[in-house]
Amino acid sequence: MISSPNQEREHSCERNETRTDDATIMPFRSQEALNENPGDYMDELQRVVQRMHIPDDARESNGGPNRLSLSSLEASDLSSSDTSPNKRASWNSNNYFCHTDAPEMRTSASEPGYSRSEPMVLEGNLEVLESLGEGASGEVAKARVKSTGLIVARKTIATSPDPTIHRQLLRELNVNQTCRSEYIVEYYGAFFEPENATITICMEFCEAGSMDTIYRRVKARGGRIGEKVLVKLAGSIIHGLEYLHERRIIHRDVKPSNILVTRSGFVKLCDFGVSGELIDSVAGTFTGTSTYMAPERILGHPYTVTSDVWSLGVTILELAMNRFPFASESDAPLGPIELMTYLLQAPLPKLEDNEAQNIKWSRALRDFLDRCLVRDGTVRPPPRVLMNHPVVKRSEAIPSSDMARFVANVWKWPPS
Repeated sequence: MISSPNQEREHSCERNETRTDDATIMPFRSQEALNENPGDYMDELQRVVQRMHIPDDARESNGGPNRLSLSSLEASDLSSSDTSPNKRASWNSNNYFCHTDAPEMRTSASEPGYSRSEPMVLEGNLEVLESLGEGASGEVAKARVKSTGLIVARKTIATSPDPTIHRQLLRELNVNQTCRSEYIVEYYGAFFEPENATITICMEFCEAGSMDTIYRRVKARGGRIGEKVLVKLAGSIIHGLEYLHERRIIHRDVKPSNILVTRSGFVKLCDFGVSGELIDSVAGTFTGTSTYMAPERILGHPYTVTSDVWSLGVTILELAMNRFPFASESDAPLGPIELMTYLLQAPLPKLEDNEAQNIKWSRALRDFLDRCLVRDGTVRPPPRVLMNHPVVKRSEAIPSSDMARFVANVWKWPPS
């Protein structure tokens, strides 16, 4: 996760703080006990799932027989959606959030030219400039590579002292370094610090921060993220997931805090492709990742690329609804057992128009989310199929400069 310099602590894990008092279901009596025994906790979730009655329709596709065909959804269907000229002040004619009391501009150093063919020495060669935030999985800081002047994001993660895990993690992180895509955050390298059992990962610094931070900043000002931005996000992430899938990499952790935006408006995925060994080695902490977990993962089935598609659907729906979709209108967080029950048994949330706020979503965006949020992972389409969806085609026609103007409005940056 890479966040803005003004970011508060990562909130995704906070959604898992509520707990049920049913001792026959919930094996732990406190959050501390849950954090100490995450493996036992997930094992218990699997046992609970086995005892649950899951209705047959829970495994049917969310769209059902009435789902629109891709050919019936024209990309132009998106252009008439979103807002009208008389919409409330938090929306403007370009479907971007814009507010007069946005935060002050944050400056970043210009990145000098850097050839990826040149080896980069990172250990002992980093100057920390400022903290960007701290979450359950580690601390992120803005740093400068002393020898080159390159500005990077430095993520420090507590891990197991086991050298075997170290070697496995380095192998997986080295795969990340080979990725070259405008939709993927560049990874410059990683190294271990044995004295404190941490791994330091250096990656591309994205000035606008994560969509988690951007979304909360917009929401705090009474605004909404418009459809044009959501379409650009959805299309960019599908492109990123397809790029990874072509290289047999599954992201495993798609969520707002792992979607970053550069100052120039490029949308990028980060924190991808690392196996559960990294998560399991992070001081036994049960994080909020399960909030975006696909139903098949709750049921104990392995990750597939369509699991990432589910997580993308939850993410876009959250940004559109201005709240986490699997929660009450009051935004009260669901406990792990409640969330699991909702994912497997309750009717799935839909993207709805809001007449009071004069918000109307396009058929195409609704259909895209319906296709992402299919409970049955074997029916849910992979990124390769969604690449042909009108939402993705429309996103390709939206220039990155439009996204750059959006983040400039959010952070009150002057025109470039």
